[in-house]
Amino acid sequence: MMAADTPIWVDAAQGLEIYLRHEPTPEVTSLLERTVWGSRNLRYRIREVAGKLARLNDPYVFTMEKCGKLAAVCILNRKSVQLLGAPYDTIHFVMIATEEACKGQNLAGLLSVQIRCYLEQYLNAPAVAYAYIESTTDYSLRISDRVGHTFEAFMPLTVFSRLWPKDDDRVEAMADGEVEDVAARLYKLYDGHGFVDFETSLNSEEYFVLRRQGRIVAGAQAEVLHWSVVDMPGWIGGSLVKLLPYLPVLRHMLPVQDFRFLRFGNLLVEPCHEAQLMQLLEALLARHGVRVGLIMMDQRSPVLRRIRAFGRLGPLRWAVKGATKVVADFKGVSEEDIVRIAAQPMMVSPRDVF
Repeated sequence: MMAADTPIWVDAAQGLEIYLRHEPTPEVTSLLERTVWGSRNLRYRIREVAGKLARLNDPYVFTMEKCGKLAAVCILNRKSVQLLGAPYDTIHFVMIATEEACKGQNLAGLLSVQIRCYLEQYLNAPAVAYAYIESTTDYSLRISDRVGHTFEAFMPLTVFSRLWPKDDDRVEAMADGEVEDVAARLYKLYDGHGFVDFETSLNSEEYFVLRRQGRIVAGAQAEVLHWSVVDMPGWIGGSLVKLLPYLPVLRHMLPVQDFRFLRFGNLLVEPCHEAQLMQLLEALLARHGVRVGLIMMDQRSPVLRRIRAFGRLGPLRWAVKGATKVVADFKGVSEEDIVRIAAQPMMVSPRDVF
């Protein structure tokens, strides 16, 4: 691979150059913090971007410069996942953004095409590259079409909320010595799912469990997300964003301009113990001082169906609707195997940064 100060692609006529680095520059971080993400369902800015990028396993930072100035950036994370029982060299497209002055010039689309050409050369087969695309965002969908894809999955947004969450002293952090056992149980629970990476995604500092008679019956990994919400869907969501600044009590409960919430992942729930999972999730809200958590799972997952059928998700379950679409493309994988992979529910890894 080329050195970080050597462009991997040049268009001298347009003054364009693409560089690859493995950590973001301050200019890149600033652009990502200023970018409004989301769709007609929900629009937001990500706060504390540097901390999010620090979670990446092996970041690839592609920047496009125009006449020597940053024009667009795409952040990738390289890792490994299990598909059909085998490890795949994997790329997650994390973020792609364009400077305001450069929008409308299709630079992000051009950058994504050149990245795809680069990955085709350097990824080790079998390999997969995927991205989470807001299902109602025309811009994101256009970018995904430029990248190319042979696989799609849909992740409905499941909101878990408690206006006054209560802690539960039965909830404990997973011990380091329990990681292998919990991973084995997750593999069993999610048998038949694709894109699993429990060995690398399980984090004992973020994973909590609830026991009954000494046995873990529910578990969840919790990551704090920090957004500044610009707009929410529907008349309820739109009214919340507009009115909350003028309603002191509700503003304190749901500070949308400084909105912290949890993203739950690697959910473990024994049969007939959905109530214990809800108690665990509520306790995690209380311990982190937030009122909302988000579950992202493939709509085809039997585990998600159990959770949704049980209910008790809270008063804000209907406040945010929508879904994220996942698009993926493969290298060195047969058409038959792609069909088999596409038939499986996809796991959303806690290592995938949002």
